[in-house]
Amino acid sequence: MVEWISGWAQGIIVAVIIATIIEMLLPEGSSKKYIKVVVGIYILFTIVSPVITKITNKEFKLSDIIDLDEYIEAASSDNTYNELEKSNNENIKEVYIASLKSDIEGKIANKGYNADSIEVEVQDNDEYTINSITISVSKLDEKEENNNIEIVNEVEINVSTSTEKSKENEKEELSKKEKEELKEYLSSVYELPEDNIIIN
Repeated sequence: MVEWISGWAQGIIVAVIIATIIEMLLPEGSSKKYIKVVVGIYILFTIVSPVITKITNKEFKLSDIIDLDEYIEAASSDNTYNELEKSNNENIKEVYIASLKSDIEGKIANKGYNADSIEVEVQDNDEYTINSITISVSKLDEKEENNNIEIVNEVEINVSTSTEKSKENEKEELSKKEKEELKEYLSSVYELPEDNIIIN
């Protein structure tokens, strides 16, 4: 009886040591919680199995109470956690792209230009590496550039034709040289090849 208790205790100690080593070696991730459950069942089985075998004089197997293959299959096919993780990643990506667009807009404004539209394409990796930037850029108006409130002394109203109005409202486009300079600047700031930056 003493030998049996000694062997039983040794079995439990070995099981706990093995479980501790497995938990220390496990990487963080979605599968860790499932492996912890399996390890817990293994320790419980190590504690209970010898006692039941001693009482019933029958060999007690883990497969008698649980189908491990079925449990592992069910755990791996459980998409709830994966869907939640995917949704969180999408939200983080959207926030990152929005802040990146805002940053690009500010840098372009500092150069004296206006970003009419910005499209950013990023990779679905941990770093969200930038693939390409597409920007529609025009020159800032003097009023936009100064951002100062001027005192109006006299107001004159001129009636002009619709074609003249449309010419006045047209935003001044950038020259080829200005586009190249802006492209070079954005390439150095965001460490992106110039070919991946499109300025319209």
